[in-house]
Amino acid sequence: MLAVFFVTCQAMDGHVEGLGRGTGVAAWTAPMSNFMLKNLANVVASGVKTGKGFKKVYFNACARAVNEKFNTTLNGEQIKNHLKTWQRKWAKITRLKSLSASGFDEENYIITLDEEHYNGHVHDHKADAEYLNKPLENYAEMETIFGKDMATGKFAKDSSAPLGTEDGDTEDGAANGTEEDPSSAFEEGATSNARPNKRAKIVESAEEGLIGAFNRVGDKLAMAITQVAKSNNELPEDLFDKVNSLSVSGFNDLQISTYYAHLVANPLIGKAFYGLPFQHQLHWMAMFVSERFPGQ
Repeated sequence: MLAVFFVTCQAMDGHVEGLGRGTGVAAWTAPMSNFMLKNLANVVASGVKTGKGFKKVYFNACARAVNEKFNTTLNGEQIKNHLKTWQRKWAKITRLKSLSASGFDEENYIITLDEEHYNGHVHDHKADAEYLNKPLENYAEMETIFGKDMATGKFAKDSSAPLGTEDGDTEDGAANGTEEDPSSAFEEGATSNARPNKRAKIVESAEEGLIGAFNRVGDKLAMAITQVAKSNNELPEDLFDKVNSLSVSGFNDLQISTYYAHLVANPLIGKAFYGLPFQHQLHWMAMFVSERFPGQ
């Protein structure tokens, strides 16, 4: 029966993805993968991803968005593990782009090799053929999500590094620990043997310090704002529309209604939220959901 299940899923213009103990398997189609990557790329573009990767709340929000779009039942852990597959692809793309004989078409996202170099390389690394002299699927989204990490992290390699070593990569292999997992940078708290860039380390420490300070004073600040705002509780008429627009990032109706009630109960916070750019509204909403709905 298990073999039949795998064959059936592979016939669905997608692939079967092993996700580790207790998480089952998921059949990913190309449209589902495209949608997931666009969702997470939008999160990065809004400024919420840090050097440590995505927090659980964003994987869960992405899972809800994929489930609603494709009528499936994925969870945040499955989103995180599928992202590992695409990061391994990005690692290979990065190495192929570094070939001395290669060029890159910025408009069409194509790694180019002339016929002689192409034939020679593909002869030794057959699995690389899908990445050469043809448009790279979801390149822009991968660059947004992984680009900086791959360029500066432990997975950056020079042009003399051997290519094709990931030909046997599978999601099952990564989940079972049979290879070095290049996506560990996208798990909260993950560590690396690579020596971090000193400047990057200072920036990251400063960012963590600011976040920690914000969390420590957040409750007191909210209480003080509430007291000052008692005499002025009028809110913009389209405040709910602003909050509801965050549903595109995967927040569900209960979370949106609860956060709107919070803003109505705290008018000055509501006004401050209303005046923020979208990406900062997303930050506020994510922090609230993470606190009010732990584990989601």
